[in-house]
Amino acid sequence: MPVYSEYIVEPSAQDRQDLAKLYGDEGDKLIAAAQKHQLHLIGGRFNGALIAALTLTRIHNGDYQMARLTVRDITRRRGVARQLVIQCLKDLPDDLSSICADIRSAPELASLLTEMRFVDNGANWQWQRPPRD
Repeated sequence: MPVYSEYIVEPSAQDRQDLAKLYGDEGDKLIAAAQKHQLHLIGGRFNGALIAALTLTRIHNGDYQMARLTVRDITRRRGVARQLVIQCLKDLPDDLSSICADIRSAPELASLLTEMRFVDNGANWQWQRPPRD
């Protein structure tokens, strides 16, 4: 099940429906925030449908927070979240230097973040972008 990530700014009608399946009423708010450049809404697409998504919000000076990692129920336990995070890490905003994630409400993500080289700092998990050549 290959999942491809993309930044969602101008979603199609189908994308809006898919985001509503993922986030309920919050989907429209996230789209509006992405359109105002308040956050990055990153979708995971499989067979033309958005089946997963997450947000990256700029905190300051290249530090971002990853939040709202969500996978549709029907596609859970198939590596979708893993593939979305991998794809996301390949196409980051240029100014990004680190990502933090608070997974206290989703401790099952600990092994995924460990695999992606995030470090557990207690309340948050932290990832540092490798130096660029």
